[in-house]
Amino acid sequence: MLNKVSVFIAAIMMTALLIGGARTAQAELNPGYFDEFEGDTIVGWGWDCSMPNTSVPIHITVSDHETSQVVREFHPTAAIYRDDLKENGIGNGRHGFRISMDWDSLPDGLYTIEGDVDGKKFANIKTYAKGDVPGAQDAAHSETVSSNGLRSIGLFKTTGYCSCYKCSKGWGKRTSTGTIARSNHTIAVDPRVIPYGTQVMINGIIYTAEDKGSSVKGNHIDIYFDTHSQGIQHGCRMQEVFLIQ
Repeated sequence: MLNKVSVFIAAIMMTALLIGGARTAQAELNPGYFDEFEGDTIVGWGWDCSMPNTSVPIHITVSDHETSQVVREFHPTAAIYRDDLKENGIGNGRHGFRISMDWDSLPDGLYTIEGDVDGKKFANIKTYAKGDVPGAQDAAHSETVSSNGLRSIGLFKTTGYCSCYKCSKGWGKRTSTGTIARSNHTIAVDPRVIPYGTQVMINGIIYTAEDKGSSVKGNHIDIYFDTHSQGIQHGCRMQEVFLIQ
């Protein structure tokens, strides 16, 4: 009887650990992202990964960059369908938003645009310079083309992998190009989208395309980590990828 009780308790503990791990990985998913402005229109997407097919309300603020004073607030529901979101696993794709911003109603200056879903911050921040604002280029958080040789190639789904059999199917640290995979360096890509040898920057880290995977297709990058737990902790994220020119 004691053995049965022990087995039952162990099963409950294991279930709790698995659920906790799933929740941790799920929490890593970005709640939203700002795309490039379209004229005066603020464009992006937002969602709640715990309700992947539900359009949710988002909170957007426009603040004075110098004083941090909020000058405009918006509370739209992110419900516009976008093919790119659907293709990259962001629910049913009905999570886009477009906000018309009347910049003419504000004085010249630098403004910061931030977003959140139920208090969870978007993955990036945007800035808008109205008029001739000194230092605007340096203050911008997301540029399509920057002065240091970076060029945005768009939003990619990123996941994590390691050298264990589950991730690498017996390849270990050996990549498809013959190199030895290293953390903070190696990524697996779809070579039709990102050719081997290409260097890209993701979240401030420079990676080299050295590997590929059977499930890595299109705008998907698999980032190499030293351990399986680190890869799980990274989870699945939507991140902007910059080409090193």
